[in-house]
Amino acid sequence: MLTEEELLSDYRYQRTQLEEQEDELRRGERSVNDLIEQTRNEIDRMLQEVDGDFSEAYDFSRYRLNQFSQEMAEEFEAEKRVVQNKIEQSELESNRQFRQLQEKG
Repeated sequence: MLTEEELLSDYRYQRTQLEEQEDELRRGERSVNDLIEQTRNEIDRMLQEVDGDFSEAYDFSRYRLNQFSQEMAEEFEAEKRVVQNKIEQSELESNRQFRQLQEKG
């Protein structure tokens, strides 16, 4: 049977790991958003250098980038929910184990 200190240590370790996953997701989300913005700027610059009517290409590129941005945002939000659920489950499990330990002690 685990001691209270071991349970607390395990919980803290799990919590730290899950919080690091959340941080990685946030960093990844910022990187993707930065890349999308950079791509938008580069497309704008390239299309401005083109002679003629580029409105259709411009509109299409904006549409696709907005669509991609939305898809990525949804993916990151789903992953964040998964990690948040794991944190909640970890807390519930730790509390259950603490109660069991106290009942036996």
